[in-house]
Amino acid sequence: MKKNLVFILKASQDYVRYNGQDAEKNVAQLNELFESISDLYIPLLNMLHGFESESLPIKFGLVLPPVLCTLLSKEEIQEQYIQWLEKRIIFGNEQLESTDAKENEAIIRNVKEALDKNIKLKVDFEEKYQKNLVKAFADFQQKGYIELLATTGTDIFMLHYSDMPEVVSAQVETGLLAYRNFFGDFPYGFWLPDLAYFNGVEKIIKAYGYSYTILDSRSVLLTDAPSTKGIFYPARTDNSLEIFATNPELNDILFGENGYSTNELYRNENQDLGFELPMEQLSSIMNPDSVRFSTGYKCWNKVSTSSADNNIKYYDSKAALAQVKKDAEDFLVQKSEYLKKAEALLPESDYVLSICSLELTKIKKNWHEAITWIEEILRRAEEYNLSLTTCKQLQEKQSSLEKITPYCSSSLGNGYGENLLSSKNCWMMRYVHKASERMTDLADRFPNDTGLKTRLLNLGAKELMIAQSSGLAKMIEDEEYPEYAEQRFTESIASFTAVFDSLGSNIVSTEWLTSLELKDDLFPWMNYRIFSKKQ
Repeated sequence: MKKNLVFILKASQDYVRYNGQDAEKNVAQLNELFESISDLYIPLLNMLHGFESESLPIKFGLVLPPVLCTLLSKEEIQEQYIQWLEKRIIFGNEQLESTDAKENEAIIRNVKEALDKNIKLKVDFEEKYQKNLVKAFADFQQKGYIELLATTGTDIFMLHYSDMPEVVSAQVETGLLAYRNFFGDFPYGFWLPDLAYFNGVEKIIKAYGYSYTILDSRSVLLTDAPSTKGIFYPARTDNSLEIFATNPELNDILFGENGYSTNELYRNENQDLGFELPMEQLSSIMNPDSVRFSTGYKCWNKVSTSSADNNIKYYDSKAALAQVKKDAEDFLVQKSEYLKKAEALLPESDYVLSICSLELTKIKKNWHEAITWIEEILRRAEEYNLSLTTCKQLQEKQSSLEKITPYCSSSLGNGYGENLLSSKNCWMMRYVHKASERMTDLADRFPNDTGLKTRLLNLGAKELMIAQSSGLAKMIEDEEYPEYAEQRFTESIASFTAVFDSLGSNIVSTEWLTSLELKDDLFPWMNYRIFSKKQ
């Protein structure tokens, strides 16, 4: 029996205004985007290049949401990223020359490694990928190394809109249009943000031509009549949308109390020269009146700060790489045994599978070495009789799969996304729900309008989708730039309300409209009619 291993990596990105004064105001948020390019997207592409150069038949799934692809495709963002790298190169050279750093060999070593990395990133970005990372990923899909799954326009939490099918349909349709615009292909798989399933969403997904989606293991295991093969084999819904379930143990294995990411040899992502040095020594990388943010020059490991031996606190990349190899081997042994047990329980199956879905944002925040760990697993999987594949390649017998009615659940919190409705962020829901109701009403009241009204309505649809992103609520809940998240949400709701009022009074400022269209420059194919009620 074939034992299949499916890796699916999910990127996340909220829309950030990047022009003029907004670029200065949102410097910390743009810094997060540029760090993701450096720590996630270019390393993933370099990993794929390595597989290609060695002719390794390795495959995995990847979700690049529309907002991320939009930002990565903007010339302004591409130029700002190059300038961002140049500042870090200057900063690195300054640190190598500083008196304090020269007295510490460990800091010098780490600064030199970070400096060399930034220099290489600049060359890779400008020369190897011609500044176009989205096209590079699309090329690797064409070559068969990755399967790019589609998703919604923004990271909407579906469960909160289960009574608004028009809103869910609009988000799904926007994601489909974005996918075809960026990748020039038709997707097979649909990624539910936060794996938030509710009864009926499968009908909407299937209506747009998707053949499968991924669900949290609870949605498959806690249903009244679960599949006899559990999460080790795909099932299907009543309308024959194929469903795959994620591995429920992966989060604890990686990020739990004793997870791989907690190893003391790994880099401490919370300790950075941008927070350690006096502000006057950071002038080449941030303004004196700026909020402090990460520089990428991280010289410490995860050894407790209370350790008496100061020397063991410094990061050693060679020791970390050795630990990555050990953790990858441990994971492959565990996974092989895990699927052997499943094989014994399901002797009549033609294969068993385990789906490992990883949030790249969580990786970036908690585990610097994770991409290297993933590469090690992908390279060595065959040694442990594990076959790397994608969900698309496991769809040969879709019509013969068992039918189930999945349980309403998600991958957030305890399965219900309760962290999106906490005491910190629950106030957001009443505003975005009211705006969603109004958008549906506007789409039906103005079915055939053109000109200025169409521009207004399309802008309103975009602002609503930005406000619907669960990433803003997460930032407030996790206290990661909560003031920015609140302001970003409030601005989008206020802009939508201005659109609504303008249509009611039949008065609009074209200057205001044009200015906002330039600030929130995404989804150029937007057609507000996607919010219309479906017959």
